[in-house]
Amino acid sequence: MLSWYGRHGTDAYDLADRLPRGRGRVAAWNAYVCQTYADKLAESCRHAPNEAASYARALYDLACHWLERAQAPDGRLDLVLPSWGSLVRSEEELVAMRDTLTALRTYVAFEIGEDDPRLTAVDEQIATVDELWIPRPTPEIRAGIGTALIMGIEKAVELGGTVALG
Repeated sequence: MLSWYGRHGTDAYDLADRLPRGRGRVAAWNAYVCQTYADKLAESCRHAPNEAASYARALYDLACHWLERAQAPDGRLDLVLPSWGSLVRSEEELVAMRDTLTALRTYVAFEIGEDDPRLTAVDEQIATVDELWIPRPTPEIRAGIGTALIMGIEKAVELGGTVALG
């Protein structure tokens, strides 16, 4: 069901690469972030609780919104991701979030170069996640991992937006 829902935003995967740096590309980057995040959740959480599915649908809706804005980018371009509601994520959700962070970091690193010091803030969150990642983590550890992943995703979103703006 989620894969069908998400197919409307698949243009996000290449639009940011096609647009010149500027406001339209920032909106396209935001669409890419939302589509990637939702696809990773749909892939990892096939038998997920309703919270993951509704979160993925919200991200798919945001991806479509940002794709439309990429054609006429007016107003604020800050991406505000939906709130999860609780701090504790399932292991499947954490895997999806980790895969999202890795994908966003890879995209940005390709744009600015692997040695760019601006990646440090994202890399610090990845290091925190790696330190906490254990088999069958307790709810408290899952909350810590989830928080670090959210912070890393937000830092990657911000850096990607800055790069897209030019």
